[in-house]
Amino acid sequence: MIRALLDLLRREQEPSHEPRHAAQDIPQDIPQTRKRGVVVDTETQIPLQAELRELRLRVPYVTGVLVASVDGMLIAEDTPGIEPEVFAAMSAAQLGLGQQIVAALRSGDFRETVTAATNGYVATFAAGQTALLTVVAGPDLNVARLHHEARPVAARIGQLMGAVYHPA
Repeated sequence: MIRALLDLLRREQEPSHEPRHAAQDIPQDIPQTRKRGVVVDTETQIPLQAELRELRLRVPYVTGVLVASVDGMLIAEDTPGIEPEVFAAMSAAQLGLGQQIVAALRSGDFRETVTAATNGYVATFAAGQTALLTVVAGPDLNVARLHHEARPVAARIGQLMGAVYHPA
């Protein structure tokens, strides 16, 4: 799993240093369903997409952001150049590993994990009981800023998903 993450990070395009504007990134049509993934109604999908887009635009060097269910199904994504379904599944695997580690240490519930590689970072945050927020970033990422910005986003996503998604 870690090798796959590192390979995907290596294939990432270098982040643009040009300023990005949120208005340029607003999709014209947000799909209600996906080929594979959790179906979330448009009323929930629009704020999810907005949270992801804003996080990607606010934190320099973030190249992709997605929301996955705890069982690895894609819910929402803003991941240019990344295979979102693959990352959703890997996010769930990261959750499982993190849960095993914190259980072995008897240190509470999984909250987040950051994987640092030569060419970037992948961070996975618990978003309530049903979802995960995963962020992919380049090597120049300010990890403290990512934590500062992503934790409240994960909390808001957890609230949105807790109201509409109940895994079997």
